[in-house]
Amino acid sequence: MLNLVKQHKKKALVSLPLVAVLSYYGARKLYNSNKKTIVNAPHMQQNPELPRGCEVTSLAMLLRHAGIAADKMELANKLDKVPFEENGLQGNMQEGFAGDMYSFSRPGLGVYVNPIYKLGFSYLKDQLVNLTGGEPQDLYHMIDRGAPVWSIVNDTFAMLPEERFEIWFTSDGPMHVTYALHSVLLTGYSQNYVYINDPLHETPNRRIKRKDFEQAWIQLGRQALSYKTKQKQTQGQPKENIVVS
Repeated sequence: MLNLVKQHKKKALVSLPLVAVLSYYGARKLYNSNKKTIVNAPHMQQNPELPRGCEVTSLAMLLRHAGIAADKMELANKLDKVPFEENGLQGNMQEGFAGDMYSFSRPGLGVYVNPIYKLGFSYLKDQLVNLTGGEPQDLYHMIDRGAPVWSIVNDTFAMLPEERFEIWFTSDGPMHVTYALHSVLLTGYSQNYVYINDPLHETPNRRIKRKDFEQAWIQLGRQALSYKTKQKQTQGQPKENIVVS
């Protein structure tokens, strides 16, 4: 009987380190799943002045974070524009804003990354970073460096069914477009969610499912811009404008 008790104690003692290891990795996994990184970026609403002005409003937020006192109306005025339709052809959104961004009473849709990059470059010069065509991880890398990300998605923040798209015939050929087009400023991410400053939303850092957001971003052509931050960071210390929790 004494031998059995000794063997039981030995097994219990041997299992304690294993339990500790499993508890550590379980807690670490839980921490990683809950950890989020958010950039403290300005939040602006596009309405009522710019019912279709999500792209320039999101750019204004990006520029303000970079220290430039950009006004959404100033950006709307400076942005290149193209007719919504002319000579039987629709406007090319890679050349300018197609139609009217000031009123729903006149036809309009939106703009893609090239005219926004051109406008942003006039303020930020070589500090502006074009992430278009990259991977979702490239966006999160900029967040880690302390810079939010201008992006093109759709207003459902999930992959759209094919019937939500139509073909526009432009001067440069056919273009796949959707009236659900939307632009937001990506401000943060976690394992399961991203955080955005949505110009159609009242509060900053709106939480969206990460997988859905990535699929929507990819579906709309992987269009994104950010900028090179000039902050100096002490090794091991987070940047002042980043919240890690």
